[in-house]
Amino acid sequence: MRNIIISAALVLSAALLPAFPAQAQQSPTIRETYGQGGFQGPTAHAQITTVAQARKARDDAPVTLTGHIVQRMAGDDDNYLFRDNTGEIVVDIDHEVFRGRTVTPETQVRMSGEVDQEFMEATKIDVEYLEVL
Repeated sequence: MRNIIISAALVLSAALLPAFPAQAQQSPTIRETYGQGGFQGPTAHAQITTVAQARKARDDAPVTLTGHIVQRMAGDDDNYLFRDNTGEIVVDIDHEVFRGRTVTPETQVRMSGEVDQEFMEATKIDVEYLEVL
């Protein structure tokens, strides 16, 4: 009886093998199939380019600010005080955004991101891209 069950299982698995050929080989990734791709052309600049404008902007509005990161905020590794000619604002910069670059208060940077307005908290900027000038 045991031999019959084993034989039946082998016959059944051999019969089903051609039905699943995709599992036998690795499918190409999207990048391999379609290439790098993406849009090539001009980029519309954010209308909000100063700290003063960012403080008055709606939540999630795109911003591009140029100025200096002047200090890290106490108690949070990702929050920094940013200053331009119109004022100061807290910016949230994940460690990965620095991409291994060292920035000091004397380093001029351009950053792009979004306005982040939380209820009962000061407006800050979620930084997605940082360029050292």
